[in-house]
Amino acid sequence: MKLNRRSVLFGLGTLSASVGGIFGSGAFSSVEATRTVEINTADDASAILTFEPNSPAGDNIIETETVSGSALIKIKQSSLNEQATTQFDGALKVTNSGGQDIGLSVDPSQSDDTNNLIGSVLDIQDTNGNTIVDGTNAGDNAVDVNATTSVDLTIEVDLRDANSGSDIDTINDIVFAARESDHSSV
Repeated sequence: MKLNRRSVLFGLGTLSASVGGIFGSGAFSSVEATRTVEINTADDASAILTFEPNSPAGDNIIETETVSGSALIKIKQSSLNEQATTQFDGALKVTNSGGQDIGLSVDPSQSDDTNNLIGSVLDIQDTNGNTIVDGTNAGDNAVDVNATTSVDLTIEVDLRDANSGSDIDTINDIVFAARESDHSSV
């Protein structure tokens, strides 16, 4: 084939169409993009879900503390009877200031409890004495907390086992889960 202007232009046109077909299809192997995300937190007093000691029972077992600017609720176990079960009826008040009904439970799988004592030695219960600690499934024991209402929770500490008094010190964090899907009317 003799190279002339017409054959060179035809070759370049074919090559352009082929390359355009490959890159013009919209297919790509990866894309990286940067986006800005802003997340704001509030102290417990102005949060959507607030936790606070409920007097007088809460005064005996719950204390508040501020660590690095964050408000913490701590369950203290001083002066509890050994070899006994101690119950603090309505010691913890939880208020749902949000616009959605939720189911509230304790998620032991997310809590820092090396000896798995949450739900047995340390139990959190609704006003009817039912545990709100998750059982087999997440949220299966949740208590309903309707929008703009409060619930009182009971704290029960069962130290009848000889070792449970010292073992309970291994519970560092209790994680509460608030899920709209766990509310009974959903």
